[in-house]
Order: sequence, then C-alpha cells, then structure tokens
Amino acid sequence: MNKKSWKKDRRKVACATLLSFFLSFVCYGQQDSFGINVKKTDSLYILGYPEKLKVMSFVSTRSLEIDAGDKNYSPNYPLNLGVGLVVKNTIFGMQLGYGFIPLKSKKEYGNSKVMDFQAHHYGRNVIVDLFFQNYKGFYSHRRSGSIEELFPDMSVLQFGAEATYLFNGKRYSSKAAFDLNELQLRSAGSWLVGGGAYYYRLKGFDDYAASSANSFENVQLGINAGYAYSLVLNDRWLLSGMAKAGVNFGDATHKTRNGKVDIYPTAAARFSGNYHKKDWGLSMVIMISNKSVYPIKSDELSLTSITMQLSYVKHLDDLFKKKNK
Repeated sequence: MNKKSWKKDRRKVACATLLSFFLSFVCYGQQDSFGINVKKTDSLYILGYPEKLKVMSFVSTRSLEIDAGDKNYSPNYPLNLGVGLVVKNTIFGMQLGYGFIPLKSKKEYGNSKVMDFQAHHYGRNVIVDLFFQNYKGFYSHRRSGSIEELFPDMSVLQFGAEATYLFNGKRYSSKAAFDLNELQLRSAGSWLVGGGAYYYRLKGFDDYAASSANSFENVQLGINAGYAYSLVLNDRWLLSGMAKAGVNFGDATHKTRNGKVDIYPTAAARFSGNYHKKDWGLSMVIMISNKSVYPIKSDELSLTSITMQLSYVKHLDDLFKKKNK
C-alpha cells in the first residue's frame, strides 16, 4: 500500500470511528427524551416546564484560538444572530445562525472564513456535545496584544463528539443550567465522567516549517472527569458551572513511527447565568475547551475553543394562537 492510499484509508477509519462514537452516545443520550430508562427526578430540586415547545433567539460569538508558546494566533470571527425551536419530549430540535460582519477591522486583522457548527444535548444523566469547526485566516499576536503578521492561508479544522455522564441527575439538572428547559429549585451538584473522539487538521503554520511540516493531522480518543454545580440565588436567578480535565491518547501523524501513541492534556469548562419567569427566560452561557495537538514532552501547541451565547427563551404550547370563533 502506498503512502497516499494509506492516508486516505486512515482518514476513513478516523471518520468512521467518530461517527460510530457519536451515534452510540446520541442513541443513549436520547433515551430520556422518550421516557425510557429514566431515573425519576426529585421534585424538591427539579421542576419541568409544562409547555410543549421552546422557541429562542440568540446572539453569539465563536472563536478558535491557537496558543504556540509566547505567540498566539486568532481569527477575525463574526457576530452571529440566530433562532431555534425545540419540541419537548421528542428528538426534534434545531438552531439556525448567521454570521454577520467580523467584529474587528478586516484591514488590520485580516479576513477569516468561518464554518462553526455545534450541537449540545442536555439529558437527564448524559450530555452529548458535537462540533465541527473550520477556520481559515488568522493573525498572530504576542501575549501583550500587539499584532505581528497576517496569515490568510492558515487554517484549522477540528471536529468530534463528546459524552458526559452525570451521577446526580436526580437532583442536578443540566437542562436548567445550560438549556433553560427546566427549573432548578434548590442548589445541587454532580460528579461527572466522560470521553470523546476528535480529529484535527492544521495547515499553513509557517513558524513551524523549519522544525517540522507546516501542516499535520491528528486523531485522538480521550477520557475526562470533573464536577458540576448550580447555585440557586432566588426564585429568578440561577448560576451554574461545570469543569472537567482529562487526557487524550492519539497520534500526531507527521511524527508517528511504528504506531506510536502520545498523551495530550485536555480541559473544559462551561458557565451560565440564567434569569427565568413563568414561561420565558434569559440565559448567558460561556463554554471553553482546551486541547493539545502536540505531546506533553514535545513542542506544545494547543487549541482553545471559546463560545459565548446570550439567549432569550419562550415556552409555548402552540406557535400560533388559535383565533376565537
């Protein structure tokens, strides 16, 4: 088998692994949507909304930052506006967003082409996260913030799936914390464990051309653990946080020899502040995920995905009110 065909086969295996990982956890994570194998909630801690539908509008920013030691690379990412619809107790839910003009001057910070798709399912005991991020066009800057150079051909592609199991889903509601789909009546927390599968492809890293290839691929599988907690301030305000850390196992394809597997550190956190009333609410969610694409003992290069979203949520029984006859 020649080198070119081997690379194609390796990509197919990586994609198939990610797809099968996602499908298995989505099927498991959706069990609570149909009322199958669901642990009953403690009504003193969790209360569901009685309405059938949830509609939302949101404003968000999404970015993929690259940390290369004393130098960072950032895209000129846009502001996104969108809407969403969820039919409760089913698997139907969707969000549509559109990125407007970049938040920074194209002349000074360059122009970035961004395709950033994320989906998050918050179940009773399982959280499933999907992401597909393709960014092209970066600018480099020192930690002081001064811009050094534009890299219009530099690109980063990463996609993958993660699943997180919550041990105390009976009293802690991730739906209330991050989806505004339930109410958390009393403060509660939960230990958690999870795992994920990831694929990375980076191109156009001119600073690394002298020591290695300026483009490379990476496939990883990982495990993590952490803790989540929601603090009920009063009958209107809820503050929540979730943090986890772990390790990934995989191969940096530009360095792999004889099936070598490297170890990569990972960390992730998400925070939210929610205000809710009887049938509507406001939610601010921040999600941060950091993953390395070089081994710990070698040249460290890490990717940090940052998402911030402000949402208005309305709970309804019908999209259109029936006219009185």
